[in-house]
Amino acid sequence: MKTPPAERFDVVVVGGGPGGSVCAARLAQRGVRVLLLEKERFPRFHLGESLLPGSMHVLEAIGVLPTLEATFLQKYGARFHDDVRGRRDRFQFDGAWRGDRDHAFEVPRDAFDHVLLKNAAILGVDVREGWTVTGAIREGERVAGVFATGPEGEARIDAQFVVDASGRDALFAHAARATEKIVDLDQTAIFAHFEGVARPEGKPAGDIDIVIFRESRDARPNWFWMIPFKDGRTSVGAVVSRAWIRERRARLDASADETTALFAAAVAASKSAGELLSGARMIWPKARATADFSYRVRDLVGEGWVAVGDAGGFIDPLFSTGAHLAICGAKAAADVLAERIAASSLRGGAEEHAALRAWEAMLRGGAETFILAVQAFYAGPLMEAIFAENKHTALRRSITSLLAGDVFTDAVWLRDTRLRLVEMLAR
Repeated sequence: MKTPPAERFDVVVVGGGPGGSVCAARLAQRGVRVLLLEKERFPRFHLGESLLPGSMHVLEAIGVLPTLEATFLQKYGARFHDDVRGRRDRFQFDGAWRGDRDHAFEVPRDAFDHVLLKNAAILGVDVREGWTVTGAIREGERVAGVFATGPEGEARIDAQFVVDASGRDALFAHAARATEKIVDLDQTAIFAHFEGVARPEGKPAGDIDIVIFRESRDARPNWFWMIPFKDGRTSVGAVVSRAWIRERRARLDASADETTALFAAAVAASKSAGELLSGARMIWPKARATADFSYRVRDLVGEGWVAVGDAGGFIDPLFSTGAHLAICGAKAAADVLAERIAASSLRGGAEEHAALRAWEAMLRGGAETFILAVQAFYAGPLMEAIFAENKHTALRRSITSLLAGDVFTDAVWLRDTRLRLVEMLAR
């Protein structure tokens, strides 16, 4: 087989989602020659439609914040509903410990991801859609580029670094068989878009609603997300356990679409969800589902490569962490790679290894905090803390800070919160 002629870039980014587009944009801002290869053509649908204030500084740094302000619904907080005990609470982001960003955005991902991809191109990234990466180029143990196929045929791309932003395809992790499921997070999400979902007035109109429903007070919680969009649509999803799916599946009408019927069963099981959706209409012909979405990967870095976004793992969507970790991790990775490329005489070796591992430790620290929080929620103690009637100020601020995504810090409140989450899981 004829070897295609090689192209040369400083960095090739595999994937054009938030992680890939943000990383590429930041690298271009730092004067790095970047190629971004995306297998699909944008815009395209994706889950993960609620952003967090903790990543707004990154979006501001790459120049897209004014576009987001003009295009998407502002999100000032999160509302929690407990069906079994009739409890409610709202957390407003300006009540976080840091509190310097009072809102994020609710974003249909087809539009949001397209904004980020176009911004990367404006900043000088060579963006190519419809290109699939077929393998890595290696020089010994080091990744030195990729092979890809696209509309113009086959290509060989040589690069100092490869950024794996390929999402759940996880180019390097799957090749090394280095993914693992996260304990107790084997949920299934069933979802659709609606119009006519009830909303409050004023700033709370942009809140995400988390509606918790259970068989009894002591049962493991299932929950709904309800994410409002500026155009009147609302993304609604039920996150349920495997056991719940098995039990409900046995009762379904065999002639009905199974996924849509399971979604309807979840709505019927939740008083609050039923009330919010009572005047609403599903605008998709059928509900959709995704299962077993929580996983880790063994390494986020290697010789000549890093993994950002879902290519580095994914956590249960309870705290809307997917896009947040992708955006924050991608910007930080880009800054590290730009510094290593500037020190071109120091390619490889101990300094590069230390810099990449420090980035990995930072990102894992934030992700592990979210994992602890999600596990403590499903176990019960964090859910009880969320709904506690007389929360002292420090507890309310700490919960709000988690919901805002402020996990990349060494602040006293975060160290204390991590210890509390570990204690909750030990009960």
